[in-house]
Amino acid sequence: MKEVSVSLDIINTLGPTSAIVLAIIQQNKIPFENFDELISNLENYLKFENRENLIQATQKLLKLKLIGSSDSVTRKKDNVYKLKLPGKSPAGLKKQMHSNWQPNLEVYEVLLMGGISKEFSANKLQEFKIYWGEKGLLKDNWNSIFVDFVRREWVKEKSPNKGAPTQMHRNWQPSSDAYEVLELANIPKNVSQSYILEFVLFWEEDGVALKSWNSKFVDFVKRKEIVNTINNEENKRSNNKEEGHGESSEQKKDLSWSKDLEL
Repeated sequence: MKEVSVSLDIINTLGPTSAIVLAIIQQNKIPFENFDELISNLENYLKFENRENLIQATQKLLKLKLIGSSDSVTRKKDNVYKLKLPGKSPAGLKKQMHSNWQPNLEVYEVLLMGGISKEFSANKLQEFKIYWGEKGLLKDNWNSIFVDFVRREWVKEKSPNKGAPTQMHRNWQPSSDAYEVLELANIPKNVSQSYILEFVLFWEEDGVALKSWNSKFVDFVKRKEIVNTINNEENKRSNNKEEGHGESSEQKKDLSWSKDLEL
């Protein structure tokens, strides 16, 4: 055996080593009577991998019942589970996200295989539905999108810097999520980017440490846009009065998103 085929979905679900070990066992039908024999066989295939990593990867597959039990050669075939991956909607059936949407059972199983509890995934569901519901996009793979969303949130949750306040620095940049939130408020990305330097300089000089600079940036940009819009409208009215035209009849910019901000 010189080649094995492993899908990216399985790698993302199990991790690289476990995914490769599973592929080798399945595609080469490696026989084993005990755990040590299996690991020895795998070492012959994966000479670059150390034994400890192979042991951990194989134990993970055994725990998930994706391969037969190491202590039972006579284990029934139907007791070895098939790896489930999040599915798509029927071909051509694209739908918008709605408030009653629920991921299918395979989604939670896939996330659990990656060490993410069902409780954590379920707690992220409402946030996911609100975010994508506001976008109004048509998709046929909401299950896969939810899996990716939860995985990103899990990484953030387990980050060593989670919850630790940090100071602003000269190379700081907003996240893609910050831009998307601002675009939902009808503030284009190029407009948001025009405020970055001013934002960074102000908070760098202030020296304060915050847990979330992205949310601070979103508020900063929204406030700037409100002030700029108000100033533009006042200038227009002033110019019209000087010219004897009275109030401007031009359509005002929609500021409905600003109702919750305090100036």
